[in-house]
Amino acid sequence: MRRFPPLVLVCAVLALTAPGPVAAQDSKTEAAQRFKEGEKAFKRHEYAAAAKAFEEAHAIAPHPAALFNAATAHQKAGDLVRAANLCARYLRDAPEDDSRREKANALIGELMPKLGRIQVKDRGAKNVELDGKAVDAETTYVDPGDHSVSGEFGDKTVQRKLTVVAGSLVKVALDPPKREGAALEEEGDDAPEKAPEPDATQKADKGLSPTLFYVGLGVTAVVGGVTLWSGLDTNKARDEYDADPTPEGLDEGRAKQSRTNLLLGATAVAGVGTAVVGLFLTNWKGKPKSAPPPADAGLLVGPGFVGARGRF
Repeated sequence: MRRFPPLVLVCAVLALTAPGPVAAQDSKTEAAQRFKEGEKAFKRHEYAAAAKAFEEAHAIAPHPAALFNAATAHQKAGDLVRAANLCARYLRDAPEDDSRREKANALIGELMPKLGRIQVKDRGAKNVELDGKAVDAETTYVDPGDHSVSGEFGDKTVQRKLTVVAGSLVKVALDPPKREGAALEEEGDDAPEKAPEPDATQKADKGLSPTLFYVGLGVTAVVGGVTLWSGLDTNKARDEYDADPTPEGLDEGRAKQSRTNLLLGATAVAGVGTAVVGLFLTNWKGKPKSAPPPADAGLLVGPGFVGARGRF
């Protein structure tokens, strides 16, 4: 019997077992069949079945058309979360010149105000999950409401609870757990004793220095100036978004609007606090009569004039 060298035998086995053009052609044929099934189901308004067929076609032979059609079918079927995530995946994976990009941007723009988004920074965590399911993208669309994100650091599991509102982006970081006992504070007999409180006569004669009041006025003026700038910047972003609406512009505009709202609150707090200090807590004795704060000091902080018009 004729013997073949070992190398020849190995090459023969690989040639027989390796997937060849026939296997690849079979996969394309099966994917095309699933794609046609999806198109037929879509025309019958059986959108859930159509979405399933399109996703199966994409799993067998990935193609931007199958991915975009699956997103559209899910949107028609009412599964907005799945539609948004598939549409976002399409925008990440599809070529820049793909003809469906404009429609995909329009779809994601329609879905974004109805859903929330969660952006996870795993910080080295393993097996990261969102509501018990593996996270396959940095940013995931979710229904508004309560959610949980978890990840593993060695034998420890870190979990974060969060609430998402429609149209918002929530960023959550999974940090390694702290060493047990690291944050404990020691208490003992060496704790400092409280200083004796002054008697009623001393309390009546004492008060805060007027300097604190003037510092408060300065802080209020600075915060108010920053708030004014932020409001103008928000209005500018709104105008830019109206001229060219894009998902990125929407995100930027909402971030600037949130920043302005926070600054408005900070301005109001600083102004009210300054007014309270000036009216009730400051010792104005020994100062000229013209020095005491005006009775309407609290009106120095009217943050409404820097509000950003419109909403993103």
